[in-house]
Amino acid sequence: MAEPGQLSVNERVLLHLSRFASDVPPEEHPRECSQAGIASSIGISRTHVPRAVKSLVKEGLVEELRARVSGHDRRMSVYTITAEGVRRASKLWEGLSGVRFTMRSPDKVEEAKVDEIEKTVGRKRAIALVTRARAGIIETGDRRRPTVKDLDDAPDIRDFLGRKDELEAMGAFMESDSDLLVVLGNRGYGASALARKFVEALEDHNVLWVPLPACSGPDDIVGRMLRFAKRFAPEAGDPFDALGIADTVIVFDGYRAVPDVTVEFFADMVGRLEEAKVVITAREDTPAYNWFYHKKEVESGKVQELRLKGLDHGSASSLLGNPRIEQDAFRRIYMMTRGSPNILRMLRERDFDGLKNNTVFTAEEIRYLLFLMDKTA
Repeated sequence: MAEPGQLSVNERVLLHLSRFASDVPPEEHPRECSQAGIASSIGISRTHVPRAVKSLVKEGLVEELRARVSGHDRRMSVYTITAEGVRRASKLWEGLSGVRFTMRSPDKVEEAKVDEIEKTVGRKRAIALVTRARAGIIETGDRRRPTVKDLDDAPDIRDFLGRKDELEAMGAFMESDSDLLVVLGNRGYGASALARKFVEALEDHNVLWVPLPACSGPDDIVGRMLRFAKRFAPEAGDPFDALGIADTVIVFDGYRAVPDVTVEFFADMVGRLEEAKVVITAREDTPAYNWFYHKKEVESGKVQELRLKGLDHGSASSLLGNPRIEQDAFRRIYMMTRGSPNILRMLRERDFDGLKNNTVFTAEEIRYLLFLMDKTA
């Protein structure tokens, strides 16, 4: 330990994982054993967790597993304490027994030794309190800042169907060490709706939504980011301060062909990514000279790409809204629309003008698609 009551990050992580030690491996591990759960539980930056667990694994105190986590359908990396880790954690905890902490709640401030805290709330709860302590102070009240959701410019979600794999991939991005996720899709494939659906489920995260087509240029983007940053730190003077806000997701929606100054802004941003996770929805046909990141950043894992395809057959059929449609007619519609949610929705609503103005279909092809819509088995 650096000094009495001041635990290193490795010690905090080890003590935290000792709370979940068990002789019988669970079918599902608690979220607190994932990287995001560790960071949230002990109040450290997500970026500090990989180094800490790697060191503990090297010492034989912790094991890394791919396992199911409560609340998630897919397997992910979780960390469990070893028998040697339990012994080390117990010794560390015993060494803290006589250390005094200031217990601070909204109503009162008092001092107590660790063994006294343990007698009052039990060992597991006492460990949870001590591992979150800073400068010898344990906050016993709920002092967390309410999350900030700036979604005024996010699109409304209508008839969102399917996309289970894509949502799981976005969840994996949140659990990973990557900083930036680029969601690539053709026009009408629902990248914006997917991003909105995803951030709506992030109850414990701050969210900023920046609609790029509505921004006149970098100055407008800078203004939105700076206003968001000032909600957390009134003294903020740099728009990139928004990237340093923990438990935050910033969505830049609708990246496509843009002026060089905008490309340079995003290229600069990639080099300054910090605490916040960034999601950018982009058109697959964006010109090569407009891209702001490079292959090396994808290969290093700093940037992830998620390429959208059309909806699966089941979701596409549900969106069309004709459960009795002839199988061959549906096959032809799916082949022509490639499962595009936007086109399928316009077909269901028989929006001839929308199809004519927003797709490459000729008037004859639109009439043919509408004819197929009426064919029932």
